[in-house]
Amino acid sequence: MMHDRRSNATGTSAGILAATWRPAYECLPALVWTLTGIVIVLTGARWEASLLVAAPAFSMALLRFLAAARVLRERSALAGSAITFVAPAALEKRLASAAGRDAVWFGTGFDWQPEHAQKLYELSKIDVSRLVPRAWVRRLVGCGAGKDPEAIGLAALDGIEKRKRDLWVTEKTLEGGTLIVGTTQAGKGVLLSLLVTQAVMRGDTVIVIDPKNSARLKDAVTVAARRAGRSKPFFFYPGAAGDIRINPLAQFERATELASRITGVMHEDGPFTAFAWSAVHTACALLAACGKTPTIALVRDTLTGGLEEQLLQAMRRTWSPQAVDMALADAHDRGQTGRSAVAAVYEDWRKAGNAHEAVTGAYNVLTHDPVHYAKITASLMPVLDMLSSGSLRQALSPNDDDKDVRPQSTLSQLIDANAVLYVCLNSLPDPTVASAIGSILLADLAGCAGQRYNDTAKSRHRVSLFVDECSNVINRALIEILNKGAESGIRTTCAMQTVSDLAARLGSNEEARMALGNFNSLICLRTKDRVTQDFVAETFGQTYIATSGASVSSGAAPDRPGEFTASFTEVVASDRQALIPTDMLGKLPNCEFFASLAGGRLVKGRVPILDLSGEKS
Repeated sequence: MMHDRRSNATGTSAGILAATWRPAYECLPALVWTLTGIVIVLTGARWEASLLVAAPAFSMALLRFLAAARVLRERSALAGSAITFVAPAALEKRLASAAGRDAVWFGTGFDWQPEHAQKLYELSKIDVSRLVPRAWVRRLVGCGAGKDPEAIGLAALDGIEKRKRDLWVTEKTLEGGTLIVGTTQAGKGVLLSLLVTQAVMRGDTVIVIDPKNSARLKDAVTVAARRAGRSKPFFFYPGAAGDIRINPLAQFERATELASRITGVMHEDGPFTAFAWSAVHTACALLAACGKTPTIALVRDTLTGGLEEQLLQAMRRTWSPQAVDMALADAHDRGQTGRSAVAAVYEDWRKAGNAHEAVTGAYNVLTHDPVHYAKITASLMPVLDMLSSGSLRQALSPNDDDKDVRPQSTLSQLIDANAVLYVCLNSLPDPTVASAIGSILLADLAGCAGQRYNDTAKSRHRVSLFVDECSNVINRALIEILNKGAESGIRTTCAMQTVSDLAARLGSNEEARMALGNFNSLICLRTKDRVTQDFVAETFGQTYIATSGASVSSGAAPDRPGEFTASFTEVVASDRQALIPTDMLGKLPNCEFFASLAGGRLVKGRVPILDLSGEKS
């Protein structure tokens, strides 16, 4: 930085600008010293003697040229940096060089200090293009071409500091959750691809939830797994195109967990949600009493006409098949059918001394007024229909009786197998269903986190969760993962466009702020949304910015002709301002970011594009 070369006379805000991007005054003395040396050599009587006399002049010329080059390089940095690319092989080498550091590479950049903030405020007062040398001058002093002038963003943001280095962030720093915000095409996908690739190459269990079906992200996952020598990633799709089926209700400790997973998709609160929760709990407990693995389709079928059959099967298991069949035959002989016959069997079952909470709960539902019960659970049925209709029935409710040959699994099994899972929600044509699928899978993952946390015998190898467009799927489960998941080995990275999207999903700005409070690290690419800009600037904090002003006054005494007075006043003041002005967040070029990391570290960085052109098979 420049403060080590700045004198006390350049300590004001104007001085910072002058010391950093001043004109290269040394060019003229360097030229004069060069011409002086040439004249001495040409006019001397003897070549050797003339060269010896001219040597000091050439030395001074060299010193002045070096000083001018240093100034021109500082100003050339304001031209910015062109977008860079990194191949997977080169990324592997970087990770190998940092194997003992347990760190994540975020590209190149520098730590943002208060002096950089002062420079940025000063830059906002002038036309930056006037400070940038011409392209041939930049090449002459060894600088690159800089950012394409036609590209989006203010190039000078990357040139505030000429000296860049690799940005490594320790894994421990990222355990508290990382949020990436940025508008469309600002570079969120580029950064996610880089981070996902590193997680796969490190050997983490990786779960990617992608609402958009990003080709770049899928290719990055596939290439990283192949280069790391890992098994082929599993791809889950809402329809029949995926190569794996997942039952989000298979792993649980209590039936209450399953009720919470399904009703969590509803995004509602109030008595009707409580009724829905009770209905799902009853169905799941009854299925468990029947010895069946609950699925979304089974829960739906149980609540929409299959309750009698499941209740009879549960009583057969808790009493005896023969006793239930005899009681059912007796009911039929008395002319009872349907619900009334099953209710009669239940009375015989109870009188025989049997007791089971799930069976009693199912009987209470069976004898409830059907019309009233349909009304109080009306908000639940659309969710169950949505998640168990068409091809989703096989994808999310697998069973051994269907003809689908794709393997069945659970998130818990995939985590234990240290697998890589890519979940494509395909939200563009069907955002409602995509949101529901993402929500219930996150609820299942929260259950897995709880099991890993409670079971000390389980291996707690790291699980890296990446959620793109998290405002489409965020729910209480994801917030719980962010809040407590680090203790169970889950490290979460989420990406979204604006805080307003999150507020719309959760219902209010206050709820959105509560959710955002669970992220310890924030990475901001270009964002145009004012609410998001204010949130980012608030997170990044403030510093003292110096401002200076001058005034000149003069006057004459009316009673003493010819006598004048004059004064000059210069005032330097400081006040608290944002470390990064909000309007500058909307001027970031593509793939450039500001980041506030856990512990208060603030950095300005530039992420390279992962070049997969030579890796696709």
